[in-house]
Amino acid sequence: MIRQLGLMLAAGLLSALMFLSLAKGIALGALLSYLAPLPLMMAGLALGTKAAVAAAGVAAVAVAAGSGWFAALPFAVAAAVPALLVSNRALLWRRAADGSAEWYPPGLVLAWLTAAGLGLMLCGTAFLLGSADGIEANVAQLLGRTLDLMAGHFPAQQREALVKLVAPLFLALMATSWLVMVVLNAVAAQGLLARLGHARRPSPAYRELRLPDWLGFALVAVVVLAVAVRGDVGYVAGNAAGVLLVPFMFLGLAGIHRWARGRPNGGLLLAVAYGLLFLANGWAAVAVAGLGLVRFWTMRFRRHDSGGGMEG
Repeated sequence: MIRQLGLMLAAGLLSALMFLSLAKGIALGALLSYLAPLPLMMAGLALGTKAAVAAAGVAAVAVAAGSGWFAALPFAVAAAVPALLVSNRALLWRRAADGSAEWYPPGLVLAWLTAAGLGLMLCGTAFLLGSADGIEANVAQLLGRTLDLMAGHFPAQQREALVKLVAPLFLALMATSWLVMVVLNAVAAQGLLARLGHARRPSPAYRELRLPDWLGFALVAVVVLAVAVRGDVGYVAGNAAGVLLVPFMFLGLAGIHRWARGRPNGGLLLAVAYGLLFLANGWAAVAVAGLGLVRFWTMRFRRHDSGGGMEG
């Protein structure tokens, strides 16, 4: 018991330090702040959801002590909430007909995280309501003022071009970056615990990832809404479509891993694929999401259950 309390305390303090590293000017602060959910997720996936709650509480107090209570809110959004969600969903299991443990599928965990990302996006949208010019105009004004403060040395024409490029999908960019960060931390936490021999559940076979049907139908619905409706509703629907593409990007990556498995130089093929994904940036991600959509609809008509992922 004392050992577990010590681990929860250490996980919370480490997460808080990582989160504050960027604001405090610590070297590699950007990378460390990105990994702030990792210690909390490791505590939760190794010791249970209650341990994640305790570690998150310790971290929130430490963040508040280091940067004020207001900083605890972004910490909760960036690290605490996703860690609690992952710990709670990933450790669910039931007894199968043959007596074995059937763990909650990773595809359903990803669906919960996607829903959370959409919820956070809608909460952020609420702060941008109330202007006659609409949400997108408010976003453009906010971006413009931010660039004026942080990149005032850039020519005004370049700043305006950047605002026009980013504003239409700004909400989606924020939510998708959060979602990708959470997924990568969750996979890393489970992988590290498995290597250390402290994982409560077996690591899923991610290449066998399956997504629940509602993600596909929700994506179709918001795309139709974005095309058919103008104004704030269409703007929010278009950004929601961007967020809903993320799980299909992971499904596309799972397909690439499945294709490379067992092939000669499979590791090299995966390295090339991820290199292209990194170099081509957003366009490659859209292409991989397209592959995921093809796999989703193909798999849906071939299977007898809604799936969500398989254990391996």
